[in-house]
Amino acid sequence: MNEQSNIQLHFDVLSCRALLCCEGRDYVLPDTYPNREAAEAAAKKFAWEKLGAQARRGRKPSDLAIWLR
Repeated sequence: MNEQSNIQLHFDVLSCRALLCCEGRDYVLPDTYPNREAAEAAAKKFAWEKLGAQARRGRKPSDLAIWLR
């Protein structure tokens, strides 16, 4: 992932499910979340661990910019 990556989080309040869109691919997060903030934290952790965002030096999951939809 490069510095200009566009990471978007789509949170459905009815089903409490989250969809993460990154670099043209969609990922449905496996759990349900009580609110959008919890889904955002899970999305940041997922992007950090599974999508290689940790390759950026000096960054941590909470530093990732995620657009909420």
